[in-house]
Amino acid sequence: MLLATSHFKNPETWQVIVVIKLAIRGRMWFLVSIQLKIRSSRRFQVFNFHVIMLKSLEHLQAGLFSPRSFRTSLATSRVFDLNLSPFTTFEEAHISVVTSLDLDRVEDRYLLSGANNGDIAIHDLRNYTGDLSFESQIICVIKRNSPFCHKYSIKTLQWYPFDTGSFITCSADRTVKIWDTNELKPADTFLMVHNISGHHMSTVSPSSALIAVALEHPHVLLLDPRSGSRSHELRGHGKATAVVRWSPSSEYLLATGGLDGRILLWDIRSANGYLMALDQYSVSSNKSDLVRAHNGCIKCMNFTDDGLYLVSLGSDECLRLWDVALHKNTLVNFGRVDHGKTLQPNMDICYVSSLPFLFVPTGSSISVYDLFSGIEVKSLCAHFHSVTSCVFRSSTCQLYSAGYDKNILMWTPDCEKEFLRDRGKKKAKTLINGTLI
Repeated sequence: MLLATSHFKNPETWQVIVVIKLAIRGRMWFLVSIQLKIRSSRRFQVFNFHVIMLKSLEHLQAGLFSPRSFRTSLATSRVFDLNLSPFTTFEEAHISVVTSLDLDRVEDRYLLSGANNGDIAIHDLRNYTGDLSFESQIICVIKRNSPFCHKYSIKTLQWYPFDTGSFITCSADRTVKIWDTNELKPADTFLMVHNISGHHMSTVSPSSALIAVALEHPHVLLLDPRSGSRSHELRGHGKATAVVRWSPSSEYLLATGGLDGRILLWDIRSANGYLMALDQYSVSSNKSDLVRAHNGCIKCMNFTDDGLYLVSLGSDECLRLWDVALHKNTLVNFGRVDHGKTLQPNMDICYVSSLPFLFVPTGSSISVYDLFSGIEVKSLCAHFHSVTSCVFRSSTCQLYSAGYDKNILMWTPDCEKEFLRDRGKKKAKTLINGTLI
């Protein structure tokens, strides 16, 4: 994608900003979107032209480019148009800070959320009303007064990757629980000796899916949900571990980040310790105990969908993109990333667009970056306090976020506003003609 921006400044009257987005597929160039914004001291007008969709459909029907290219280009345009949805609200579920969100991978429909007081809720995102305005209903909620609920703050939670019949949570009460969604009871509970920082379950194969647990201790534990026992104990960090993340392409590759600023890659089949340590200052692989990935503790990490790259965020307010195969820093410059007071923000990546987009909580807003160039293409602002978590829904190109303001918000493309406006015009025209709707 090519972005061309021109600025014409006149301090007395207005500022004109023209943004042209272009995408290329094979030998065919076509326009994705044109936005013309006129800013004035007295007026602010935004003209959004989506004429290109009709042209793109013509090219698609003519076979000039593939359906996949059309889908990715459409998804790219929708990401650029993300804004707070004025039509969708969420039934209130939490009276405390929402600490973590997760969207199921099976149906892309159920939103799992956990709060600072230990509450857990599940919202159904599917709209059955046929109207844009609807309230996402709570399917179930596990309150703190439940005998099965966590007693303290939810650290992280995750749907079972292969079925919505269960999900996994970990808490400051030093327990990891595997829940039965239908019964709303723990099917198994693991009690840790040390405080828990977070967990992550492998999404590659159900036959070998292990749960990695980061502890406020230099060791990382691997739990086997099939046997209900501890499988491995990984030792390599000099201080407490903060983040763990399995590779989505290899069931044996695990990335761990700690308070020592190190990111270690592990092959859990190997008995020789960690595979490699990532070095921020070098573009070559290194296994030295002195190298650091960040000048501070690791806040969060995410693999790309193909497992080729790893994104990390540290307390040094730096985002880094790593080549997993070469164990190198790609040196992409994202600039300074202010994550506010969020201890462990949860970021997400859009994979269905022409280029992958990275969504990162930055204080009370969410910054959208082009993953491979580091350019901030958009900033989403609506939360009143720091954002803790965000998840991207690929099937509808929508983003969900939560934060310290106890709210869950949905971000959606502006096409909904156009649809509502066009429908209103059709109704008005029908009434003028004297016919019934």
